[in-house]
Amino acid sequence: MSKKYDERWFIDRMKKKLYVSVSKHNVSYEAYLFYHDDIDDSLIPIEHLSQLPNPLLLQTYQHLDLYNNDWIVGIVIEEDTRELLYEIWLKNGKAIVYEMYVDL
Repeated sequence: MSKKYDERWFIDRMKKKLYVSVSKHNVSYEAYLFYHDDIDDSLIPIEHLSQLPNPLLLQTYQHLDLYNNDWIVGIVIEEDTRELLYEIWLKNGKAIVYEMYVDL
């Protein structure tokens, strides 16, 4: 399954998953390529990390709401197929939701 992960995807997920409304103008995006050794286990637990590619492509979307809550989703995608492999949601720097989509 190939999918486009962009601001619209993030806005829809925030609303459906966390019941938070987000404006397109309040979303920032970054992407990083990480080796497992570079990732702290407080971000992605070691038992999850061991199931993900090494290196992994981590895309992040961020939103700061009216109450100064900092919402971030990090998604790991397979570079060639764009398949979603993993999702981690953070609120104010603390992980609140993890989702593993494939068993590697």
